[in-house]
This record gives sequence, structure tokens and C-alpha cells, in this order.
Amino acid sequence: MRRKRKFKLSLKLTYVLSAIVMALATFLIYYYSFDARMKVMACTGNYYYSDSQIFDIAKVNSASRSLLTPSFLVERNLRADPLIESAKVTKNKDRILLDVKEKTVIGYFVKNGKNYVLTNEGETIELDQKYLKNIIHFPLMSDFTDQQLENIWKEFAKYPKLLTRGVVEKIAEMVPYASSYDANMIKMTMQDGNVVYTSVADLMMMSRYEDMLSQLRGQSVCLVLDAQNSTINKLDCAYLNMSLEEREAKRKEEAERKKQEEEERKRAEAEKKAQEEAEKKAQSESGEQQHSEENGEQPSEDNAQPPEEAGVEEETEDWVLMPDSGMLYSASQNLYQDPSTGAYYYWDEEAGFVATE
Repeated sequence: MRRKRKFKLSLKLTYVLSAIVMALATFLIYYYSFDARMKVMACTGNYYYSDSQIFDIAKVNSASRSLLTPSFLVERNLRADPLIESAKVTKNKDRILLDVKEKTVIGYFVKNGKNYVLTNEGETIELDQKYLKNIIHFPLMSDFTDQQLENIWKEFAKYPKLLTRGVVEKIAEMVPYASSYDANMIKMTMQDGNVVYTSVADLMMMSRYEDMLSQLRGQSVCLVLDAQNSTINKLDCAYLNMSLEEREAKRKEEAERKKQEEEERKRAEAEKKAQEEAEKKAQSESGEQQHSEENGEQPSEDNAQPPEEAGVEEETEDWVLMPDSGMLYSASQNLYQDPSTGAYYYWDEEAGFVATE
């Protein structure tokens, strides 16, 4: 009986060992099989991280086996990253899709030799050195106090649909700027070379920056955001760096220049109007004279070209209109005539036009 029982135990052990060997063999065959590997990997929703960085964070690669890469484990790896807000993993045989939602970063700053990013929810996250290249997506924020940084991220959190990642990506650097009327302004150097000055409350106007560019002329201009009047003003960059005294002098100089331009414009318009009136009158008199000649009428004394008065000889062929004064001038007689009155004048350097006797 003892030998028979011993044989039975040996047979049971054999079955167990066989099962273990078969399971191990199956596992090894599956593990080293090409069909077990992930063949299609895709990412959606990522903005700052590249696809390869997302796969690195998720610990998924072309060598990963589908059955040995459970979705919940991949999701846990992704959510562990401080810049990823949420993640969803979808698997279908040898295909895997990683759908992530990243937090919105408004800039980065350096503190104690380390790089930190600031989100629009006020989170300060240390940036991993291996992802340092991602700072091209957001501006450097230099020399801000903690309170100033808080004011900025709260404004971004207030207008998430206006102050988007696309707006942030156009900014190269943000620094505090104190003006004569606001000591807490922000100076933003844009990726395209333009410079934007704004208060924290006017930051939402950056959503209109792209539209404003189509109206600008030239490069490297300075813009001032004004949310109260819903405008973006273009200013001389040098003006923003002037002292109050220099700005006042600049304003006076600009006002004087505009005044002179206005006077020149009015004078030019007056001369043009006088010339047009003289030409119309000359054309009218010419037409009347031609009509009289056609009807065989003699020109009246009023319409006759300069009569013989005060020693003036009747030489009408060289009378020409002077546009600047509206007078007729005869070079042969060195005399001027007022077309409207018919009176004759000569020019005196000191007295100007002097009527002939």
C-alpha cells in the first residue's frame, strides 16, 4: 500500500510540474513573439510634450507587450507627471491610444538655479531637465515678485478662452515695467520682435494681437494695450523710455509740428482755391470775349484787356497769371493787374504792391 500511495503522489507532482512548464513555455513563446508587441501607438491632446515624450512618461514603447501593459497602469504613469492633468488609454489588440490633457503653462522662471513653470491655476512645477527644450512653448518670466506672479496667473485663469496657449507661445519674455502712471505694468517682448506694454488688467487684449499685426506697418514696434477702450496703440519705442520732462517736451514738439503742418495745409488749400477761381474767371472772360467777337460786338471797357491809362501801353499778349498771388503780370511793362478790379500795380521791395497813378 505504501508503494502505491507513493506512486500516486509522484504522478500528481508530475501533472503540476507539467502545467508549470507548459505555462512557462506559453509565456515565453508569447513574450518573444512579434505578434505580442505593440505595433501602433498614438497620442492625442498633447501640446507641450512631443509624442515620444508622452510614450516615455507612459513607459510604453515598441517593445511593450499588449497583455503585459494594462491600461490602468499606463494611465497611472501619465497622471503622475505634474504637467498632465488627465489621461485616458484605449487598447485594441496590438494598438494603443494615449489621450492626454496638459495643464496650461503661462511661463517659466528660474529660482535657485532650477527651472519652474507657472500654470494658469497658480501651480509652480519644477521642470525636468530632460524636458528642458519644452520651454520654447512659453515665455521667460524674469524679476517678478511672488505677488506679481499671482496677479498674472489669476488674470489668465479669469480669461482661459482668450489667453490661450497660442497667445502665450507668441511671447518670448515677460518682465515687470514701471511707468509714470502705473508702477505694475508688464513689458512683453514678442517672438516677432515687437514689444508690448500692458497692465495686468489689460492682459486679455493679447487675444487681439494677431489681428492687430495686419494693421501695422514696419517691424519692431511698441504697442500699448488698453482694455478700457478696447484698443491697441502703436507708439514710438523711445517715448516709453523717456522721463516725464522728456515726454512733456516731446508732446510740445509734436503739437508744434502738427500746428505747422495744419497751417501749411490751409495755406496750400487757400492758394489752390485762389488759383482755381482765377482760372475760372479767366476762362469766363475769354469765353465772353470770344462770344462778343463772333457777334461782331466791341469789348466793353470793363472787359477790355489793359487800356492805355497812366502811360500803360496796350500790349496784352504777354499778360500771364501768377498762381501765388492771383495777379496778372506783364513782363514787357513790368506791371501787375488785379483781374477782379482791373487796377494796375508795380512791385516795391519794401512796400509790396503799389497802385499806379
